[in-house]
Amino acid sequence: MVYRLKELLAKLALLLALYTLSRGLFLALNFHSYRELPLSELTEAFMVGGRFDIAAICRINAPFIVLSLLPFAFVVQSWFRGLLKAMFMLANIPFLLLNIVDYEYFKFTGQRSSLSLLDMATDIPDQIGQLSMHYWYLTVIAGLFVFALYYLNKSWRAAPLEHPPSHWATGWVILFVVASLAVIGGRGGIQRRRLTTALAAVNDKESLAHLALNSTYTMINSQHKCDGMTPLYYFASDAELAKQFPAQNSPVRPAIGDKKNIVIIIVESLSAEYTGIGNPGHGYTPFLDSLAKKGIYFTNSFADGRRSIDAPPSILAGLPHLRDETFFCTQNKTLQGLGSTLKTQGYNTSFFHGGRNGTMSFDTFSQRMGFDDYYGLNEYPNPQDSDGIWGIYDEPYLQYFAQQLSRHPQPFASMLFTLSTHNPYQVPAQYQTTLPKGEQPIHRTVAYFDLALKHFFATAATQPWYKDTLFVITGDHIGPSLKTSERMLDSYRVPIVFYYPGGELPPVDRDRLVQHVDIGPSVLDFTGVAADKVLPFGHSIFDPSYSGLAVGQKGGSFWLADGRYYLEYRQGAPSKLFARAKLDTLIADQAKVQASLETKLKAQIQWFTNGLIEDRLYR
Repeated sequence: MVYRLKELLAKLALLLALYTLSRGLFLALNFHSYRELPLSELTEAFMVGGRFDIAAICRINAPFIVLSLLPFAFVVQSWFRGLLKAMFMLANIPFLLLNIVDYEYFKFTGQRSSLSLLDMATDIPDQIGQLSMHYWYLTVIAGLFVFALYYLNKSWRAAPLEHPPSHWATGWVILFVVASLAVIGGRGGIQRRRLTTALAAVNDKESLAHLALNSTYTMINSQHKCDGMTPLYYFASDAELAKQFPAQNSPVRPAIGDKKNIVIIIVESLSAEYTGIGNPGHGYTPFLDSLAKKGIYFTNSFADGRRSIDAPPSILAGLPHLRDETFFCTQNKTLQGLGSTLKTQGYNTSFFHGGRNGTMSFDTFSQRMGFDDYYGLNEYPNPQDSDGIWGIYDEPYLQYFAQQLSRHPQPFASMLFTLSTHNPYQVPAQYQTTLPKGEQPIHRTVAYFDLALKHFFATAATQPWYKDTLFVITGDHIGPSLKTSERMLDSYRVPIVFYYPGGELPPVDRDRLVQHVDIGPSVLDFTGVAADKVLPFGHSIFDPSYSGLAVGQKGGSFWLADGRYYLEYRQGAPSKLFARAKLDTLIADQAKVQASLETKLKAQIQWFTNGLIEDRLYR
């Protein structure tokens, strides 16, 4: 028994060493996010992280721990030893690989992975080979981790074990003590409540929290079903809750005889910092910048989520991303999409994406949102235009998009999702040397998209539908950044541009806050179409009485910004309040302001959460 106990502890120590090494590699491959932090804080993050590593290891290895110490004679037989070895490998390899995947995936999502990763499970088998080749260094690291785990696991040899009666009692005592310690370790200590991710924050800094956490812990502590959501009762009644949401004014434009076409272009990973309008002097989108100056753009515009799959519910249904599982939770809920509303007024509706049909469930979700015709890779006539990984390059696909729009009856509403700015950031061979490389690999693909957009508008301008069309262009989420910011909202900044070549758009305040959930109400306002069902989260940009609001969440922490202030709200940890314009500005009546913003945020969370649980988002 003593020999087996030593063997068990050695294997658990090996896992702890691998998790510590994994955290070091995570830091090295994401060092741009941590380079300005002092060594003392990084060291503290590693120390805090050890607690989460122990918790994760104890939870996923609980059956292995118990079976390894059973005081029975058969545990030394070869078949049982082989079973334990297989169990050890199968329990730990997938989670170690998940941590390795997050070395790069973190750059896009800004958080450790959770079960919401399964929302894209259907796409993984088709891309795993190509992604493994592109991220070859992750493949090498994964191979070394698996080899270390296998080799050290294989090297153990059990000594013969005798079982005189006196040893049975000792064996059960050892098993009880070790199992109890494993339970304490899995809880993260002997504190009253189980360890939560909110306790990972070091000096209240979000980036250090992600360093202290491991992806195993965030995965096994997340939920993927709406059934696991708990109703919230910050407000006692629907009437009290509704008071926290500003009234949505009626459309300002006439609905009769003024039906304009709608084209919404969502650009993969387009951060505001990649554009000249969002980052003067450093942008890679001169054509998009020119459209923005002719139309409307906002200095404070935000995505609702950090993944491509998060954008459609916000833009097409007006539902904010207040839970990692938002997309999954909407699959069987009652939602009225933008396309459905426009179809009641005779609009032809369509959705375009140059990727494989079924990717990220865009085809099924767009149909739920009222977009009847779906154009994916299967419908595209020239497969040789593919980048070989994700789908059709942006330039030929945007030309195809323009041609298809010319075949649709007016008025039409169409949405396009681009893909060339997705990692691994490839551009066609003829542009390899002509486009600016920039400081990051994505910058050249952003310049390529902008060129493709320019050529699209050149083609569209020759079509009869062009001047009767409102164009909305935005990014689905931000891409990799060289900048480090401790404010959560800065990792959601994307451009939102409205352009109407047929005349002047109504005047707006370009400094007001705008988010993806505002696009749908703004489109309906522009077209003069009133929806019979309206969610309270978004507001038309053309409503002068509304000053704007942006809200979001990441890893269970929430943020909210209004015209003057910015709040970060962590359940189980102190909130942080800033003046939105400048972080170090003193705030008069800080307690009052913070309480007011927390009330606004809680109203958003309660409506969202209870609405999904009860399938009663429209009240």
